[in-house]
This record gives sequence, structure tokens and C-alpha cells, in this order.
Amino acid sequence: MNSGPLRVIIGIVIVAIVVYVVIFVMQRTTTKRVRELQDKKQKLTELDTKLSLVEGKKLSLTGQSLKRFDDLQTEYNEIENVDFKTFDQNAEDVLFESKGWNVVKAKQSLKNLNTLLDQIAAHIVEVRQGIEALQRMDAEHREAVKKLEVEYQALRKTLLTRNFEFGESIDKLEEMLANLEDDFDEFTRLTEQGDHTAASDIYTQLHTETERLERIIDQIPAIEKQLQTDFPAQIKELEAAYQQLTTDGYLFPNKRLQAEIAGIETSRVITNNMLRDLAIDDASANTEVISKQIDSLYAQFQVEMDAKKDVSQIKKEVETFINHARHQNHLLMIELDRIGQRYILTDREEAKTQEFAQQIKQIETDYRQTVLDIQFGKAIYSQISQQFEKFEDDLTAVETKQQAIWEGLQGLKDLEKDAEKQFETAAFSVRDIKREVEHWNLPGLPMDYRQLYERIINQIDRLDRTMQNSHINMHEIKTQLDTIQADIVTLTHSTDRLYHDAKFAEQLFQSANRYRMKNQAIAAAYNEALLAYQNHYDFGQARDVLGAALEQVEPGIQAKIEEQLG
Repeated sequence: MNSGPLRVIIGIVIVAIVVYVVIFVMQRTTTKRVRELQDKKQKLTELDTKLSLVEGKKLSLTGQSLKRFDDLQTEYNEIENVDFKTFDQNAEDVLFESKGWNVVKAKQSLKNLNTLLDQIAAHIVEVRQGIEALQRMDAEHREAVKKLEVEYQALRKTLLTRNFEFGESIDKLEEMLANLEDDFDEFTRLTEQGDHTAASDIYTQLHTETERLERIIDQIPAIEKQLQTDFPAQIKELEAAYQQLTTDGYLFPNKRLQAEIAGIETSRVITNNMLRDLAIDDASANTEVISKQIDSLYAQFQVEMDAKKDVSQIKKEVETFINHARHQNHLLMIELDRIGQRYILTDREEAKTQEFAQQIKQIETDYRQTVLDIQFGKAIYSQISQQFEKFEDDLTAVETKQQAIWEGLQGLKDLEKDAEKQFETAAFSVRDIKREVEHWNLPGLPMDYRQLYERIINQIDRLDRTMQNSHINMHEIKTQLDTIQADIVTLTHSTDRLYHDAKFAEQLFQSANRYRMKNQAIAAAYNEALLAYQNHYDFGQARDVLGAALEQVEPGIQAKIEEQLG
């Protein structure tokens, strides 16, 4: 037999077996899943939903609440009579289909059956939650009735026993409480009838308004006390204080004080009307403003009373200060005249002292006018206190400048003595330099050195004549002395260089004597250096020329001589 057809037949048989096995497994799985869904449906039917509906009927619901309960009951009846039966029929259909060969259809039908059961379960949950919500609402409303009744009784008692604390607000408070009690009666009626849906709307408003009434009752007494007791007493005290202070001669920078006091009373009345109409937030804000205004007026009175005490204390001090500054300026003028006979003053000392006199005179004029204002009742003490403080500050500044000039004058004599010492030192320094240079026995001195020396001598002579004058300018003396001292420093350095170059050249001449008879270059350099040394007195040139030549025959000779000379 041909093996080809046989393999095809075997393949077909294997495929048929596999298909059969798959279908068999699918049938068993579908059947098992349907049984599980049927068990779940049975558990849903065994829930106490019906019992909950029976308990709900005992709530004696009416109105919207009753309608809501009836809707829930209708929904559950539809679940029992329609949805459950539909599920049962569909379950049988799936079991029937699973026995056939249409596996795909059976699988889809099983999925639809599962979805249907999930929808039924969710529907049952909604029904049960709706019933529980009605039961909970019934319990809450009945508890709210008891609680609100106690609260309204307490509020009524508060208004009766403490009505004096609420002033004119009592009528509005009682009206507000009466309206709440009317709403409460309606809430109670709806609750007892079981119309909880309608009662919920009233309860929300009742809760909000009751809290508002309690807050108002708690806030009013403090505001009422301020408006009816504290503020009137303070306003009266302010009016009396203003009258007394003006009688005592006080004036105030604020010209509207009396109008502001009257304005506070107007604000108090307006705020009291707000409180009467239960505009608590506005009334509270206004009382804070009024309180700050009252504090401000008290503060303004206190400022002037304190200022009057200060003025009384420092008035005499200012007068004494003026007299002292005037006397100091007089002494300074005398001292300027005395010192000016010996010294030429260059820092506008006399002009400045004249300016001080004018400043002191102006301060005294202003002070006298201020004293007259006090005597004739034209004084605002806070302003006068500030003015007196400015007088003292200005006088302090004047005396500080006076002292600086005085110390400067007293220092002129010391400056003169110091200048004399410096002059003497400078003269001796130049004399010592001259003697030292003469002792060196040099053939002569360079022109620039002689000119520097002669310039310093002339400066010393001129400064000596200046200092011998009967009327001297210490600034000019100081300038001349600084110039002389600077030139002496230059002369000292030049002298040191002169000595060094001369001695260096002399050492080189001595060393050159060993070579110049045998070395023409040395001989030529020697002659050139000797000419610079003896004829032109240019010792540095002599050193440079001869030193360079000797380095050619005796390297390091200049360094050696430098070391010897130090």
C-alpha cells in the first residue's frame, strides 16, 4: 500500500483527536464556570436584602423619602422577577451550547453571562446602599431633633437671663431664634413623618444658621460693652481732657482734635446700629478702628503734656547754653586779637568767629521769641521741645568749632617752638656737612652740588629772617622748613655719593700706578680720569673711566674696592 495516503489519513485522525480533546476540555471548563456563576447568583438571592426592605417599611417614610424607598423596592423586585430569571435562562443556554461543536459561541455566551451577573450584583449593592442611607438618615434626623431642641432651649435661656448684655441686638436675636425654631418645627414634622429627603434640605440650613446664631451670641457682649460702656466713658474723658488742656493753655499741632472726638461718637452710634442689625463682622472691625482712634487722641494729649515738662526742664539750660556760647565766642575774639599780634592767621579764624556770633545771636532771638510765645499762650510744647533740642544741637556744634579754633591758636606757640628746633637742627646739619666735605681735601666740588648747597644756605637765611619778624606766618614757615628739610635729605645723599665716588676714584688711581707705565690703555684712562677728577670735579666720571680700564687687566678690582669701602 502506498505510504502517502496512509500518512494523510493518520494526520486527519490525529487532528480529529486533538479537536475532540480541545472541545471536550472546553465543554468541561464551561460547565464548571457556569456552575460557579450559578452558585454566586444563589448567594445573591440569599442576602438579607428583602429583610432590609421589610425593615425600611417600618420607618414610616413619606414624601420624597417614601418615593425613594418605593423605587428601591421596585428595583429589587425587578431583579428577582426579571434579572435572576434571565440569568437562569441564559445559564441553561450556555450549558446547552457548550455540548455542541460551536466552542467560540459558547465562550462568548459564558462571558455575557458573567457580565450579566456582575451587573445584577452591582444593582443589588445599590439597592442595599440606598436602604442603608434612608435608615441612617432617619436615625441622624431623629438624633438631630433631640440635639437641636436642647440647643434652642439653651439659646432661649441665654437670651432671657443675659438680655442686658445684648443691648438693642436682643430683638433681632430673638427674631432670629424664633425663625430657627419655626424651621426646627418643620424639620421635626418632616422627620416624624419620615420625609427625610425634604428634611435634609431644612437640616442643612438649620445647622448653618444655628452655628451663626451661637457665634453672634458669643461675640456681641464684648462689642456691646465697648460701645455702651468703654467708649462713652473714654469719649467723655477725652472731651473733658481737651477742655482742661486748652484752658491750661495747651495748643495742638492737630487742629481737628475736637472734630475727631465728635467723629468718634458718630462712629460709635453707627457701629451700634450695625450691632443692632447683627452685622457682627462690620461692627467688630469698626470697634477696632474706634479703639485705635481713641488711643491716638490720648497719645496726642500725652505728647503735649510730656513736652511741657521737658520744655520747663530744658528752658533754663538753653538760656545758660546761649550765654556760655556767647561768652566763649567773646573770649575767642580776644584770643584771636592777642594771637594775631604775633601770628598771621590763615584759616579764616576771625571770619568764622564772626559767623559763630551771628549764629548765637539768631538762636538767642529765636529763643526769646519762643519764650514770649509760651508766656502769651501761643506755644505748642511738642514743637518747642523739638526747637529747644535743635538749639542745643546747634550750640553744641558752634562750641565744638570754637574749641577747634581755640586749640589751633594755642598750638601756634608750640608750632613756633617746634619750628625753631627744626630750623636749628637743619642749620647744624648743613654746617656739619660743610665741615665734613672740607675735611676731605677734595680738589673742588661739582657745580650741581655747590648749587644745591648754596640754595639751602639761602633758604636758611630767608627762613631765619622770616622767623625774626614780629608778625609771622606759621603756615609759610612750615612750608619753607619742609622745603629745607627735603633739600637737606637730597644734599645728604649727594654728599654720601660724592664721598664714595671720590674715595673709589682715589683707590683706582693708586691701583692704576702699577700699570700705567707699561700699559698705554691704562695710561690713557688714567689721564682722562685725572682730568675729570682734578679739573671738572666729576669723581663719578673718573671712577667709571678708570675702573673700566683696570677691569681689563685686573678683573674684579672694582668689586674688591667696593667691598673695602663698604
